[in-house]
Amino acid sequence: MDERLRRHTPSAALRSRAEAEGIDLEALKREAPADYMALNAGEVLLAAAELAHLAGGMLLAAFPGREIFRTPAGRSERLLAFPPLDDEELERFDALLAPLVDRPEWSARHAYYREVNDARGKRRELGLPLVPDAYREGDAVVGPFPDEAAAEAWGREHVDAPRVHDPFAMNGRWFCDVFRADEG
Repeated sequence: MDERLRRHTPSAALRSRAEAEGIDLEALKREAPADYMALNAGEVLLAAAELAHLAGGMLLAAFPGREIFRTPAGRSERLLAFPPLDDEELERFDALLAPLVDRPEWSARHAYYREVNDARGKRRELGLPLVPDAYREGDAVVGPFPDEAAAEAWGREHVDAPRVHDPFAMNGRWFCDVFRADEG
């Protein structure tokens, strides 16, 4: 058995969920180690689909002893690692990944890398804004707009409760952060 699995203990929340769903985690660890690792992986990043492969490659290069998983999440992908990264490792990954948005091909598209801390918890996002005409629903960063007034007007016209909009400036342009008001 992989030493990472032998030493690993699932979180109390996962043990409780597995018990409720009739999943034997010890058997899963022995018989389907990849499934066990995926269940116990920690989220590293929510990345725009177009950027997920780059972020995943950087994650593998920075932490070669980790198993990396990518799962769809709407217009994005979640990148997860087993064993989960600790806070120091996440900060080290921040320093490696943040410059990606400064590359000319991504800065021209207003790529962003940010840490969000709201009612759902703390998470990292590597994203590309949606152009205003492409927005249909859901959480998103939308823009660019020429000024704050245009971003605010777009938000009033297109964002309905329970979502709210929050105009913000980035790279000399304006954007709307659209998110659920009851989640942060």
